[in-house]
Amino acid sequence: MRLSLMRRISQGFGLLLGLFGFTGIGMTHIIFPGLHCYACPLSVTICPIGLMQNLVIYGTVPYFWIGTIVAYGLVLGRGFCGWFCPFGTLNDLLSFNKARIVKSFSYKKHAVLVGTIVAAWAFADTMFCKICPAASIEASIPYLFLGVAHVNKPFIIHMISLGVVLIGMVLIARFWCRYLCPMGAILSLFNRVSFLHLKLDSNRCARCTVCTDACPLGLKPYEDYDDHNCIKCGECTSVCSLDALTLSFSPQMPRLSKKKAHVPYLSRMDT
Repeated sequence: MRLSLMRRISQGFGLLLGLFGFTGIGMTHIIFPGLHCYACPLSVTICPIGLMQNLVIYGTVPYFWIGTIVAYGLVLGRGFCGWFCPFGTLNDLLSFNKARIVKSFSYKKHAVLVGTIVAAWAFADTMFCKICPAASIEASIPYLFLGVAHVNKPFIIHMISLGVVLIGMVLIARFWCRYLCPMGAILSLFNRVSFLHLKLDSNRCARCTVCTDACPLGLKPYEDYDDHNCIKCGECTSVCSLDALTLSFSPQMPRLSKKKAHVPYLSRMDT
């Protein structure tokens, strides 16, 4: 319960940072560690995907972008998705069906990332921003109410994109995070080396699948504790009565094999 409360507070802080413009502070050079539209009227931080596209368009070597993203990745990896990203928080609020993840589909987000880069280069435009569901909520809708935007073709495209993603979120928990988020694809590359990570004590694990039922991404934490899809939310650790799973903030040790012999903890207790 305590971990869950900490995560909600952290998610609230992520939302606050994303909308910190209400204080009157102007745009900064801080790259936001999640999906967040910098066209939002209250934004003070830069969208990493939007900036990436602009760097591709102008042919600029993205030293600052690379350094920042690598730093984020090494510290938390996809932990930012589970603990900080406002759009990830929206995914949580609409997560009613914790279906098992389809691993082959989970790589679609990497295809979205590559497609975003290629489209920016080919069309010399931020094409992903034109269909980004976060931009729909944080920019298109607010500007419509402010009288700046109008119901035109770009607005309708944004609303269709948002509608499809929202339906997906309701039908499949963390749908966007599982299958489509390009920022999640970037951070997933660091999941097995980031300081924040899940640890499994195989000597305690009973493979009871309680952790699987709790996982918002439908993973099997007792097998997939270092999976690139894991958002390190810690929900699995909260329900594990054997303390086989823990969230740790320390250098990761390399995992040599996923086929390590395993003897269930409960069976050893009975012998």
